Amino acid sequence: MSRLPASPAPDFRSADVLRQHIADTMAFYHPRAIDPAGGFFQYFRDDGSIYDAGHRHLVSSTRFVFNYAM
Repeated sequence: MSRLPASPAPDFRSADVLRQHIADTMAFYHPRAIDPAGGFFQYFRDDGSIYDAGHRHLVSSTRFVFNYAM
């Protein structure tokens, strides 16, 4: 079995790489993370679907507030 060549790791010291990473991350969560009844959904599958709409986690909610504020 042949191995695929490893992709080079992103340069997370680069401002452009960081901005793109932030944009990609926010594109995954926005707007699906926002609960119309208030707060943020916390648990997502890889495809972005919500798998637990009722449980909330304080630290995760705080991260959403911070990221949206930035």
